Amino acid sequence: YIQLAYLTGILPIKKEKTQSAVNNLEEFTMLHSYELAPYIGFTENEVKMLCQKYDRDFEKVKKWYDGYLLENYEIYNPKAVVSVMLRGKFRSYWSETGSYEVIVLINMNYDGLKNTIIEMLSGQNVKVNTLTFKNDPANIQSKDDVITYLIHLGYLGYNEKDETAFIPNEEIRHELINAVKSTNWSDLIH
Repeated sequence: YIQLAYLTGILPIKKEKTQSAVNNLEEFTMLHSYELAPYIGFTENEVKMLCQKYDRDFEKVKKWYDGYLLENYEIYNPKAVVSVMLRGKFRSYWSETGSYEVIVLINMNYDGLKNTIIEMLSGQNVKVNTLTFKNDPANIQSKDDVITYLIHLGYLGYNEKDETAFIPNEEIRHELINAVKSTNWSDLIH
């Protein structure tokens, strides 16, 4: 029996075989966070209290750092919220914590991935099949794999009810626009 729980990171645990020694874990992910949802980041009520305490514009904080839908909670990026509260500057704090190299996956253009990213940049939600992702970036084989990977990393939000992915906020929109600008997607860049 497992007597201890531990965190492994942001990606779900990779299961090699169903008969592996560790195959009965309870996972809480960006796709299915269950009762841990309000603890993955700041909830809206927590951000409202912080905005009041630090005299920050709640609506602007919401636009920049909200957008993750976990269960029935709107979850805010905790690193960014703390940074904007302390520094008072609205900008992308994502690149201080995340790996920009991950975003080059969008260059692969599996099954029209480029058009899907452009749709999301224009504010649309896109349908995604999250069941094909095998928790191994080296084995990404489809547009849905790339999108699911980006959901797990926090670059995209996920609506479990309608199985769609979307760009959660301005912070991430800026990161994706920078990634797109570094590619040769001349039809998107004006």
